[in-house]
Amino acid sequence: MTCVAAIEVDLDVSPIGTRSCIGHLVNGDSALTHTIRNVARAACLDSITLLAPENQISECEKHIPPSLARRVSVQANKVTGTPYRSLIQTARKWALDSWRGGLGGMTFMDEYTRTGELAMLGHGVKAEWVFCVNGGGPLVDPAMIDTMFDHAMRTEEEARLTFAQAPPGLVGTVYRTDLLIELGQHHMPPGFVLSYKPDHPQMDLANKSTCYTASVPIRRASGRLIADTRRSLETIRAYYETGGPVDADSVARWLIDRDRRVPSSLPRETELELSTDTQLPDALLRPCGDRLGRTGCLDVGIVERIARELGAYDDSLVMLGGFGEPLLHPRFGEILGILRDTGIYGIAVRTNGLALNDAIIDLLIEHKVDVLNVVLDAWTPETYARVQGVDRLDEVKQNLTRLEKRKQERKSVSPLVVPELTKSLHTMDDMDAFFDGWIRTSGWANMGTGGHYAGQVEDLRPMPMSPPSRTPCRQMMRRSLVLADGRVTVCDQDFKGRYTVGDVSGGDMSGSSLSDIWRGSAMEKARSQQIEGHCDSIPLCTSCDEWHRL
Repeated sequence: MTCVAAIEVDLDVSPIGTRSCIGHLVNGDSALTHTIRNVARAACLDSITLLAPENQISECEKHIPPSLARRVSVQANKVTGTPYRSLIQTARKWALDSWRGGLGGMTFMDEYTRTGELAMLGHGVKAEWVFCVNGGGPLVDPAMIDTMFDHAMRTEEEARLTFAQAPPGLVGTVYRTDLLIELGQHHMPPGFVLSYKPDHPQMDLANKSTCYTASVPIRRASGRLIADTRRSLETIRAYYETGGPVDADSVARWLIDRDRRVPSSLPRETELELSTDTQLPDALLRPCGDRLGRTGCLDVGIVERIARELGAYDDSLVMLGGFGEPLLHPRFGEILGILRDTGIYGIAVRTNGLALNDAIIDLLIEHKVDVLNVVLDAWTPETYARVQGVDRLDEVKQNLTRLEKRKQERKSVSPLVVPELTKSLHTMDDMDAFFDGWIRTSGWANMGTGGHYAGQVEDLRPMPMSPPSRTPCRQMMRRSLVLADGRVTVCDQDFKGRYTVGDVSGGDMSGSSLSDIWRGSAMEKARSQQIEGHCDSIPLCTSCDEWHRL
């Protein structure tokens, strides 16, 4: 059986829409050179081809180690346009560190796998198999390439695709050429094969032979190892600085330890509470209205200062949410403009959908808001009235229909609408119909976890979902919440702002910038106590069971 390697390369723009870093130095060589060298160490590959834009061929050749010049070639892309590229980029923004988790079931394979291009390569050289990897994966493990190809050969009667549950950039994907031809003809990304389809249900392919079962550390680790963002490049360089071996298990164990102990330089995701106002003050499943004990709107100047800080990283995410309705902020459009002008990578808005009038809809499309998370908490009007305190479900659905029509008129992919239902004792009967119904309608749906906010509200969950043994809080390492008055909380369970760690409004608490607060003494103390297994300094932590979530 013939297997060829295809390394997707673009020296200017990455597949996720950021500035490419594959030409940047990592431990003395470019990330691309390391990738080529590691791929070439795999014994199963008959040839290696870099697939690159035609105007980059000569520059790409400079990254090929001289000893591999006869074995590695550069080929110009034949497929110039890739349908769904903008959809995939948007759907993956909140899951860059994971192999799966993108909206609609999108995986890291979808980011860089251009099925039509790979089909032409495999067919052209008469190869039965094509191994595909991103050119910015300098930690790709050659031993895993051989192991996965061996697995593909042993299971070829059952599967035409072999992938592994692993951090992006640590492994590649093995495709049978005939599958690539089928997907390429229909312009389908590989994630379509894995995604859930309510009208054609199947066992999750992660539980079938198409998935190579990697070691426990590899399956558990998260972290982006593709040189396409400033943060991921820093992660790759940090591992090389340890002097550790380039093998998947070693890298995965390092990622797990780092994830527990080392916070990101700035929050990966920052949630901004634009307003405490809401049209549903009596909603049962989240603290709002009078239960907050706070009122007001976030100052636009604070938003601008935070956005400029976060813009230093090209993968920063901002969620406009909190415990009120963000669409009620009187300067909502101005805030969206600020976030885009300062280079924020991903923008999401969490809303109840009642304020989606024509003007708001146009703002969402104009500023390319990536995700509109619409918290419905019901499939039927009866359930909606019970959990929201008023029957306005049809009104929200009409607003969403108008939004989708406007997106079609403007030929806009975004915002991706993600309806959400919080799993609770009051919504259990609606869960199946809600999920399948919205998957059919909008392609996306989310089942929220709800909770008791560290014992501050009644627990309406059907059952607790936290793991049996506690580990350091993951939210403290990656996420930040700024309340409408400018105070920064230790996490998003503190809806009343009882245990804040700073104030970006320049108030009485020390630290006026988000970065000062994020790496300040109060936040570092909270993290240290989590790592050491002591949560006593923050009473909310002792009662919280959401520490395992991101």
